Amino acid sequence: MRVAAADLGATSGRVVTVDLTDNGPSLDEVSRFRYVSEQNEEGRWQWPIDTIYASVLDGLAEAATRGAQSWAVDSWGVDFGVVQPAAPLGTHVGPVYSYRDPFHGRGVSIVEERITWPDLYNTCGIARMPINTVYQLAAEHTARLSDDTVLLHMPDLIGYWASGVLANDVTQASTSSLVDVRSRQWSPSVLHALGFPASNFLPLSEPGLIRGESLDPRLARMHLVGAPTHDTASAFVGTPLVDRNEALILSLGTWALIGVEATDIVPTQAARDLNLTHELGADGTVRFLSNLQGMWLLEECRRWWAQQDGVSPDLADLIEAARLSTPWKYALDSEAPELAEPGQSPITLANWIATAGEVSVWCADRGAVVRSILEAIVVRVAQRAREIEEVLGAPRATLHVVGGGSRIPMLMQWLADATGKEVIAGPVEAAAVGNAVIQWQAHGQLRGVEEGRSLIRLMPEIRRYFPEGSMEPWREAEHR
Repeated sequence: MRVAAADLGATSGRVVTVDLTDNGPSLDEVSRFRYVSEQNEEGRWQWPIDTIYASVLDGLAEAATRGAQSWAVDSWGVDFGVVQPAAPLGTHVGPVYSYRDPFHGRGVSIVEERITWPDLYNTCGIARMPINTVYQLAAEHTARLSDDTVLLHMPDLIGYWASGVLANDVTQASTSSLVDVRSRQWSPSVLHALGFPASNFLPLSEPGLIRGESLDPRLARMHLVGAPTHDTASAFVGTPLVDRNEALILSLGTWALIGVEATDIVPTQAARDLNLTHELGADGTVRFLSNLQGMWLLEECRRWWAQQDGVSPDLADLIEAARLSTPWKYALDSEAPELAEPGQSPITLANWIATAGEVSVWCADRGAVVRSILEAIVVRVAQRAREIEEVLGAPRATLHVVGGGSRIPMLMQWLADATGKEVIAGPVEAAAVGNAVIQWQAHGQLRGVEEGRSLIRLMPEIRRYFPEGSMEPWREAEHR
């Protein structure tokens, strides 16, 4: 059975068709489109949501001509739109702001004047990050939430416009820090404490339901399926786990999301002290993980170099330059909060390298810049992996890496060396694969996620890496 997955990342989107075969899921890219958040006249960063929606629909229309029988959409978390159900489809109240808009930071103090951080964390279990929906809403003082409006996170907004079906997926909603991690519904106590009207929040649905038919005539008879609309939730479904109790998972794209899939975990003080998050997944699971900077800084540098060169530098060339660059020459603090804001470049990153007096040399050496970014990712991932294992009380034998970063062999070998674990890399398009698995389950083609994972393990792109070097240089780098 052929289905279509619209998978939206923070710098680009894609529509792929996915076939269910005896040799595992088979993907065919239909369209790929780039976008960036844009500053409006007020200096706020927002998404070109109308352009993104049109690109998704155009890709799905092509997928329909190729025989796709249903579709589902997933995207990053926390960002939302507000709609008036009585208004024409395609309209929304105000912009869809980007999570990287620094304006949201003012919402943290507003929220914590009304509900203590320990109480919020104990209920919702979400890491304290200014990007969270709860802080975005507080920063806006609920200006767009009125009696006749409904909040929809981005993929559910796209699904609504395309089908007319109002629905909020639990995996996406859980990133908001407004959902009770135990009940898997909006928390009445948190909404009340913050003065957010409960009428603006639809009951949450679990992944795996067929939502309805598409309204666009180009998508005739293509039903919209409620897959896990949070891309990391779909990516976890698309990870070829054998035993979730023996594995760590790293979703490595714009963000580096390192953690585990569990069914019996709730917020604790130890997890709160490490600012670990409890996002909700398919089949009643919880993604217990840490949010770290991923390939974002590399993409920002590539964007800056493209402006200088007039053409985007080839990623393979940059990786090779990084391989040839001197190890550990520069130490980059990739987790500096200022580096989460849009507009980064080698010049802005240079303010955070530990080696003084060599800023201009570092900025001019693209291999050194890329190596510094990748080393920083590996150092922090390895550190967080150990901390998560300490909270769980036991080590994990394997590290599954999915997402765009999994296609870089050098990076995968570094992760194996830094963690001392077997690294199982792939699939690259794990979110699209997981999205498709839930669609097949909704259509009765699969009995569940585990059957889907058994097929994913057959995909030829899956690669294994084993430790070859000492962990010590990576441990030492944590303290530089």
